[in-house]
Amino acid sequence: MFITGETLDDVMLTVFERLIRSRNRVNPTKGDNRELFGVLLEIRQPRARLSRTETKGRLFSALGEFIWYLAGSDEFAFIDYYIKNGYQTDDGKSVFGAYGPRIFGLRGVDQFSEILQLLGRNSESRKAVLQLYSAEDLKFPPRDVPCTCTLQFVVRRKHLNLMVSMRSNDAYKGLPHDVFAFTMLQEIVARCLGVGLGNYKHSVGSLHLYDDDVRKAQDYISEGWQSALMMPPMPDGDPMDAVTKLVQAEEKIRRSEPVDVEQLPLPEYWKDMARLLQIFALTKGIAPLSMARKRKIVRIIKDNMSNKFYDGYIQLREQRLSPAEKPAQMRLGDPDEIR
Repeated sequence: MFITGETLDDVMLTVFERLIRSRNRVNPTKGDNRELFGVLLEIRQPRARLSRTETKGRLFSALGEFIWYLAGSDEFAFIDYYIKNGYQTDDGKSVFGAYGPRIFGLRGVDQFSEILQLLGRNSESRKAVLQLYSAEDLKFPPRDVPCTCTLQFVVRRKHLNLMVSMRSNDAYKGLPHDVFAFTMLQEIVARCLGVGLGNYKHSVGSLHLYDDDVRKAQDYISEGWQSALMMPPMPDGDPMDAVTKLVQAEEKIRRSEPVDVEQLPLPEYWKDMARLLQIFALTKGIAPLSMARKRKIVRIIKDNMSNKFYDGYIQLREQRLSPAEKPAQMRLGDPDEIR
C-alpha cells in the first residue's frame, strides 16, 4: 500500500481512514489493534512535519524526544520529562532501545559521522544506511526495543532523500513523532552536505491503530483538511555547532538552571528551539512561580520568537496556565503571514 501527500496531515488523514476501515485485527502484548501490513508513506514536503490539528498538534514532546536523540542519551528521566510513560525502563534509569546511543555509538561506531563522511566522498552512494534495530534485539527481552530498523540517506539531483524502514509503528502516538525526528535529522544532514531537502519515505511492516485510540483518530479526521504550512528552513551551513549548543541549553532548562536564550551564540532558528523548551518547562508546572508570573514570562518568550509559525502551538500550551479560560483553538494563520 502506497500513501503519498504534501504534508504529515495529508498522510495521517488517509492512514487513519484506512486503519479504521481495516478488518485486520491483531492482539499483541501491548493491546488489541487493527493493522495495515506493508505500507509505504511519502511526504513530499518534509518541513511540513507537524500536524496543524488541535488533536495532534503536539510540537513540544516531539522536539524534546528529538533532542534526546541528538544528545545520544538513553536516560529514562530525560525522555520521561517530555513524554510521560511513553517509554519503558528495565532498571529505572535507562531505556534499552534508545535511539541516540545507537545513532552516535552503536558498537563504538558513530554512524551519523560516518554517513556524513561517506556522502561527502561519494554523494551518490547507496551505502549511507544508519542501523537502529540490532541482532541483539532478537535475543534479549527488554521492554523497549527499536521500532525503527534503518534510515537510508540518498542524494539525488543535489537533494537529500530519506528512506526509513520500520518493523512496527503506532499510527496515532508514534508516527507523528517519528516523522518529526527523522525529517529534522534529514534536514540536518542536508545542511551538513550543502544540498537541498528532498522527499521523505516511511516504510512500515505493521502500521497499527490501538482500539483505545480509535475515537481520537476519528476526532482527528473530523477536523478535516489542514493548511499546508511548513516549519521555517534551517539556516544554511553546517548546523552541528548550533545543535551542540542547543543540547547543552536543553539540559540546563530541564534542570531548572538559568539560561539567557537571547545571549546564546545561535542563529534565530535555533534560539526559537531553545525558547520553545523554556515555554515547555514553564507550562509543565515545575517552576516555583505563580500562574500569573508564568503567563507573563511565556508571553515575553512568545514575543521574542523569530517566526510566527509556532504561535498556534504556543497558544495551545498556554492553556495549561489558564485552566479556567475557554480552550483556545489553534490559529493556523495565512501561509503568507509566516515569516
